[in-house]
Amino acid sequence: MLNLRLRYPAAYRVPLAIFITGLLMMTFGVVVMAQGERALTSDTPVTGVLDSSNFIQVYTIDSQAAQTLVVTASNEIGIPLAIVITDELGNAVAQIADSDVTGDVELSATLLTPGTYYITVFKAAGVSSVSELEFSLTATFTDGAEVTVEATPEPTSIPDSVEATPATSVDTISSQQLLTTTGMTINLSWSTTDDLDIEVRDPIGGSLYWETPTVASGGTLGPNLNQGCALTTSTPVETATWSPGGIPTGSYELLVYYQQACDGENPVTFSLDPTVDTVSLGGLQGTLLPGQVFVTSFVVNADGTAQFTGLSGIVDEQILPDSTANILANATPVTVGTSVTGLITSAEPYAAYSFTAGANDILTISMSATSGSLDTFLLLLDAQGNIIRSNDDLGVGFTDSQISNALLPSEGTYTIVATRYGKRVGGTEGSYVLSVGAQATNLPEEFLNLERGSLEFTLLWNTDDDLQLLVRDPAGDAVYDDVSTIRSGGRLGAQGNVGCRVTDGTPFSYIYWPQGTQPRPGVYEIEVWFQNECVDTTQGVNFNLFATYNGQEVFNVSASPVVNDRYLISFTLEPNGTVTLSDGGIIRGLETLPYQAELENAQILSSGATINGTITQNNKFDLFVFQGAAGDLVSISMNATSGTLDPTLYLVGPFNNLIAENDDVVAGENRNSLISNITLPETGQYIIIATHFGALFGGTTGTYSLTLTQLN
Repeated sequence: MLNLRLRYPAAYRVPLAIFITGLLMMTFGVVVMAQGERALTSDTPVTGVLDSSNFIQVYTIDSQAAQTLVVTASNEIGIPLAIVITDELGNAVAQIADSDVTGDVELSATLLTPGTYYITVFKAAGVSSVSELEFSLTATFTDGAEVTVEATPEPTSIPDSVEATPATSVDTISSQQLLTTTGMTINLSWSTTDDLDIEVRDPIGGSLYWETPTVASGGTLGPNLNQGCALTTSTPVETATWSPGGIPTGSYELLVYYQQACDGENPVTFSLDPTVDTVSLGGLQGTLLPGQVFVTSFVVNADGTAQFTGLSGIVDEQILPDSTANILANATPVTVGTSVTGLITSAEPYAAYSFTAGANDILTISMSATSGSLDTFLLLLDAQGNIIRSNDDLGVGFTDSQISNALLPSEGTYTIVATRYGKRVGGTEGSYVLSVGAQATNLPEEFLNLERGSLEFTLLWNTDDDLQLLVRDPAGDAVYDDVSTIRSGGRLGAQGNVGCRVTDGTPFSYIYWPQGTQPRPGVYEIEVWFQNECVDTTQGVNFNLFATYNGQEVFNVSASPVVNDRYLISFTLEPNGTVTLSDGGIIRGLETLPYQAELENAQILSSGATINGTITQNNKFDLFVFQGAAGDLVSISMNATSGTLDPTLYLVGPFNNLIAENDDVVAGENRNSLISNITLPETGQYIIIATHFGALFGGTTGTYSLTLTQLN
């Protein structure tokens, strides 16, 4: 964090443009030096040092009227610097900070009246890792007049007020530096043992969170209390702190996460209390249920004042930032294959764009922040304003957004909503670039004439290889190449290159529940199996898998399997029509199971004992341990006793080495699992992992019985 504590006698004061009115009277003292090693003439550099005793360096310049002064400061290690120029009365003339973090900064100002001007140099907000910084400073009058720069003499008076530099109207978000005397704190407090967390997003794009407890703007986050319901307290307070010195001006977004209920699934009321330079903004209260996220924001102004924006609420990704009618009516037309730019602020939290497309067009829409703190969010609407696709983050660790390979169901007008996380109640701001692109496909006539369904699964790929699409319904019945219809209404509409049959155009498979057929509530498991490499080619297979329910996309995933790979994904269809998606991926066996973190909770199993368990979407596997000796002969069985469960067993040795695994006792006949007649290779603790087909990616659920038997 940046510590700009100015430890100088109170008798010496200098006005800085980034001080707030009344608080800008930051005290400092300097030794008056003769023209010598720190004095310079126009275009002649001098060096200075910022360290634990000198957090700022201040110089004076005597100028004639209407001269233009250019001040540059630089350092060799890339530490960002800030420069402020003020006149004799303390009025701000110009200021700048090295927001690009290059180590070089240049400030130009036209000095309208003759007299003495002050140049102040300090580290920009967020710099604490470098205790001593040597910098070079050059002052140049562009008309060539000679200028002398010398250490600041003792001021004889204190200005009554200081005005902030007026903001300019630009299409980007920029942040100034506000120099504080006591810094800034933000407290999150609640009165239960539940696990809540705070995140603060600063105006320059920093995210202060328990995983990132320091940010470039100088913020630090205190202890993460009640984390994982361990070492709990009933009076927790989590605190974000910016130490005295420079802080960015602009919008600060506050997020509160209800991570885990530690004493019953109860709502929790919390309070957020920001304080900027000893001035409290007043507490803001909210209430959360487990798993919910609360968002609000406050603004720090260039004059030092700060206030809540008045915007707050629970984050809901499937609501629009405005009425559907307003969004559709005010959308700006764009052309597929082009890019546009825009600006998101709290005053204008979204922009809408419309385009026309044909049925089965495949589009990719991306939105990337180009300034400020903007955390982008994208929505794609159909002609009626229904949300058919949305995206917050294009990947882990990225806050830009991308809707990839959107398969459009019908011809017509579509609308893109470019907004931010939290939409109207969010707090991040900044400029962005939005791009809309189309994917080239050669879809045959049969694809264009497919019967529409209430629940649809579509698989497209790029080679003549044989990929199989399989969908298993909540009753455990599966639709695929060999079973074209099932009891719940699922049908096979197309089967791609089955048996290495060559098709015209892009190969595709299609499984659907016809319009008017209500799919059963429960878990659906979808598998793509690369079952036959039909053509000897170096071209790799890439597929896109789409699922829609009542016209709204459930998921859209892509993968590049090799022969015999199986991609698996699942989702839960609730009775009220909502959909909960689970993780998906190519099945890699034991390596996809993070079982080591759960070992301390493993049940101890003895030979001959039978234990019952349950596999659900929230409990993908159970762990059991037993002591074995080298040469022991054992068998382990796992039998489903209810539900759709397709059991899978793993046996892991004392050195975390895989000893044996089994999916089906008899493939295609008995889906229970049996590891039979295994001789243990060494003495030690063995681990049994009871899970379902697909491990973390599987969708079958139900109860089971597990038995360990020693045979010698």
